Amino acid sequence: MLRNIVFDFDGVIANTFDLNWALSREHDGEAALEDFLAHHDGNVFAEPRIKFKPEHVHLFYSEYANRLSPNHLALAAEPLRRLAKDHALFIVSSNSESAIKEALQKSDLLGLFIRVMGKETHESKVEKFTILNTDHAVTPENALFITDTLGDIKEAHKVNIRTIAETFGFHNRERLMIGKPFRIADSWEEIEEIVSSLRN
Repeated sequence: MLRNIVFDFDGVIANTFDLNWALSREHDGEAALEDFLAHHDGNVFAEPRIKFKPEHVHLFYSEYANRLSPNHLALAAEPLRRLAKDHALFIVSSNSESAIKEALQKSDLLGLFIRVMGKETHESKVEKFTILNTDHAVTPENALFITDTLGDIKEAHKVNIRTIAETFGFHNRERLMIGKPFRIADSWEEIEEIVSSLRN
């Protein structure tokens, strides 16, 4: 039975494609859009396509925190509140945990989540899924992962977590299909319909 929903943050809860692409170009002036998209075809730390200078990495995250606002989360707010009524919600992200929590707090959404894990917890989402399993009994049988990138689908497959891949984030349908997600959704309404069908 579906009890737990794990969310990616950027491109799912937060509409931050433009924000992240702009920051990537600022830090790697030679990056093309395909580089940015391919950067998310795998683990962004293990298989980077955007070339960040090590001494400037902290600037990316500080600027991300400065630019992230409640407006980026507006479309997800009500669907999240509805989903939280019947499920335990978690976030597994590769971005700044502290920035995510601050944005959720400003949007009055932080209290909906049992746990928020970003890069500070671990650079591998596989490891973060393992932590959720150990600490919160989040298992392949009772959980679902909602994401927008091929790389996340690949990491979820490694721990047998089903994924809903949504097409309104970073990657389009064609790219997402390469990872063979459990389902693909084009809107929050479709995500809620899929979740409801799995709960009943």
